[in-house]
Amino acid sequence: MSGEAGTPVESGFGFDFTKSRTQMLIIQGVRLAFLLAILLITLVFQGLQPEFVNTSVLFPIYAMMTAMFVVNAAYLACFEWFLRHWVTTASLFFLESAFITGLIYFTGINQSIFLFLYLVNIILAGFVFGRRGAFLLSLWTSICFSLLLIFGPEVRGQTLFFAIGLNNIAFIAVSFLSGILSEQLNFMGSELKARGKDLRALQSLNQLILENIATGLLTIDQGGEVLQGNRAAAEILDAPAKGLVGTSIESWLAGIMDRIRSLSFTAGDRRAERFDWTYRNPDGDKLILEITVSPLFEEDGALKGHVLAFQDSTKVRRLEFQMRQSEKMAAVGQLAAGIAHEIRNPLASISGSIQLLEGSFTSRQEEERRLMRIVLKEIDRLNNLITEFLDFVKPDQIGDESVDLSALVRDVLEMTRLNAALRGDVEQRVDLASARRISGNRDKLKQAILNIVINAYQAMNDAEKPVIEVRTLDRSGHVILLIRDHGVGIEENRLRKIFDPFHTTKPKGTGLGLAVTHKIIESHQGRVFVESAKGVGTEFTLEFPARADGPRASDNSGLAERMGAQENLMASRGRTGERGNR
Repeated sequence: MSGEAGTPVESGFGFDFTKSRTQMLIIQGVRLAFLLAILLITLVFQGLQPEFVNTSVLFPIYAMMTAMFVVNAAYLACFEWFLRHWVTTASLFFLESAFITGLIYFTGINQSIFLFLYLVNIILAGFVFGRRGAFLLSLWTSICFSLLLIFGPEVRGQTLFFAIGLNNIAFIAVSFLSGILSEQLNFMGSELKARGKDLRALQSLNQLILENIATGLLTIDQGGEVLQGNRAAAEILDAPAKGLVGTSIESWLAGIMDRIRSLSFTAGDRRAERFDWTYRNPDGDKLILEITVSPLFEEDGALKGHVLAFQDSTKVRRLEFQMRQSEKMAAVGQLAAGIAHEIRNPLASISGSIQLLEGSFTSRQEEERRLMRIVLKEIDRLNNLITEFLDFVKPDQIGDESVDLSALVRDVLEMTRLNAALRGDVEQRVDLASARRISGNRDKLKQAILNIVINAYQAMNDAEKPVIEVRTLDRSGHVILLIRDHGVGIEENRLRKIFDPFHTTKPKGTGLGLAVTHKIIESHQGRVFVESAKGVGTEFTLEFPARADGPRASDNSGLAERMGAQENLMASRGRTGERGNR
């Protein structure tokens, strides 16, 4: 017989029922159900026709039923033991046939209603022991029934031979059919179990793929409830592994359902829509998610929900922005370097000519002298602008100094705090946790950071409670500097041009401050990212590769550097916007 779970296993000289415990319990339940039915029929008959009650008949019937109940109770009490000893289970079937023979004997052969129990017993034996077991039980049943007919007084002559032959044929036929049925059921059960194993293996493989794919996957219904989510989705959204299922997608991506509903998928529509979505995780980090939405339609065309596939594209988008900015700066630099030189020569000639003209005026022509001085002043301003721009397009010579970025930031904040041209009531929230150094030119880096900090101060000129937050930290071989103000913020269309040369929102700004800052950071193999919201504030994130020569020195090493800050303090006084711009 088959060795699948739930089917008796034939091995050696016997059977092992330990793997078919449920099946054996069902068969035992059927046997007890028939015993109870026999008891109930007997009691009903005794109650409805008490005048026909014969104690000499009923007493043996009750005695036999009591004995069978005791035997079955003992079988159930030692069920686990009997599962490992097939002979006792087989004996119970043979005992059952003898019990049925006794019932038929005492109730009468011709009018007994218990003849069919022989067939039930053979069928059950076929389910347990297969075709061979059913055939052996049918032989035993034939012997019992034949002896009952031969020694019974009710059947004689040709009727006796006819009854014996017909019933024995029926017993053998039922045993054959029950054996075939049992084998077919076992075969179908084995096939179902094999298919079930294949299905479970396929489900496990599918689940394994979903859990290990790097793209976050969420299945949501029409109301936005998350029906299924993989591990990548939980990691990207910084949620518990099982915390997404059953929650609303709006609690993680606020407003996403309005965007999904606006896509208006139609029945049978197999297209997918892709868009970027800004997400701020529980730690406050801002991520750019690239989301692909696909509809889920039922067979009748009804929309059941949506599948969201997304991944963190923050680094990709930032690199794209940095690449566009670098390309733009390179093009502008090449174009402007030649133009600046050509402009400078005419300016020198104009300046010399004006100075000669100024010397030829008499004292009575003071108005003409004042106009000449205005012209010379503007020429000087243009010349300074050209000089600054030439410095911008000229390649920087970056040294290999070991720079303590935290100490440098501390100096810059001290300079801005003492700068009389800037607001003095700005609250500085500082957390300089970085313990690593970077390579580069300290003065250039100070210039770049000073431009950003000055811009942050100026963005909070109208703020009631001006606050600037500055942090440094070490992360994955890099030193990170974050500068956040709570000022007016920058509109999205202007944010894209923030590092463009000559782009400024200030009346007297040159538009080169942040362009120079970007160039300095880029020349230090660093990266700068800007996030801003109108009316909320702006955050600059500067990322520099850390040096591999150990942690930062103690704070005493920064004392000498901070002493040099006082020398630069006067240079920063009075400068309101020429360095930086938004």
